[in-house]
Amino acid sequence: MTEPPALSKETVPPLASPHEAYPLQQFQGLVGRSPGMHRLFDQLNLVARRYRIATIEGEAGTGKSAVARALHALGAASTEPFFSCAASLILQPGADGAEESRCEAVMLEQARGGTLVLDRVHELDGPQQARLLRLLVALEQRPVRQSQAPNFAARPRHILVTSEVSLRRLAAANRFRDDLCSRLVRIRLVVPPLRERREDIPLLAQFFASRFSVTYAKAVRGLGPGTIAPLLRYSWPGNVSELESVMTAAALSTEGCWIRPIDLPALSPMRAQSYCAAPVAGKEEDLTLNAAIERHVARVLDTTRGNKRRAAALLGIGRSTLYRLLASARSDGVPDLAGR
Repeated sequence: MTEPPALSKETVPPLASPHEAYPLQQFQGLVGRSPGMHRLFDQLNLVARRYRIATIEGEAGTGKSAVARALHALGAASTEPFFSCAASLILQPGADGAEESRCEAVMLEQARGGTLVLDRVHELDGPQQARLLRLLVALEQRPVRQSQAPNFAARPRHILVTSEVSLRRLAAANRFRDDLCSRLVRIRLVVPPLRERREDIPLLAQFFASRFSVTYAKAVRGLGPGTIAPLLRYSWPGNVSELESVMTAAALSTEGCWIRPIDLPALSPMRAQSYCAAPVAGKEEDLTLNAAIERHVARVLDTTRGNKRRAAALLGIGRSTLYRLLASARSDGVPDLAGR
């Protein structure tokens, strides 16, 4: 997939509708204006040229891979290879008791002089954790300057590990080696979940819509009136990755330039909550035709207890039209059209 060029830490005008214009802020390909993301941006700038080993923690789908790429791009090895793989894959035992497996040797070679990313270290068992510790010790003992160690370029200059669980908590629960944890969390970056950076949801939604337009050459300019409200009501357990999937499906479904609420896939009511202290929609938005249709369809579905055949009959429309309104590509459950 073609990525948009990384921008500096500044505000640039997006292709947003006149009804919902949100300033799009990017930093090395990361999108956000929330305090948590700005702290992360500042930390990336601070450690990028000083680290040898660092850990990126965050729930699944928060964008840890994007953070790793940003750290690589800001660092001294930005022109060298960037290679990512599952930690469990590289840390397999070697043949005949060899310290280094062929798989490990090949992957270290792929990242020579650059950045090696080991994903999901929280899944490593005891022997794999021991192998990772030996690898880190060996790399830390190598001189930084290649002139002092001619073979240094054959190894990664930087190692990043990612984890969906706090390594400190795992160590406290005796599920992760203390000595390994202490090495990994000397430099620790935490990517906040989407539910803790809800002010970034409009920016990310616009970003994914614009990227879809570029990638698939479909004229999708952004988000239409009323589209942000249901996105803000949802809890996003899948984080940024789930939002990207929803916006891709909506961009595929829309027939015009702007993504409407009815273009969104159904967001399960079990995962839709009111996270905002203030109402997400103003009075004018509550009076839009889309909002009125959503409320009426929701009331009819409540009356029929989710029976779509009966709901379509009561509404005087075909089932295909009702499914279009519900945009139920991902779920057969009753959508949270009324914002409950």
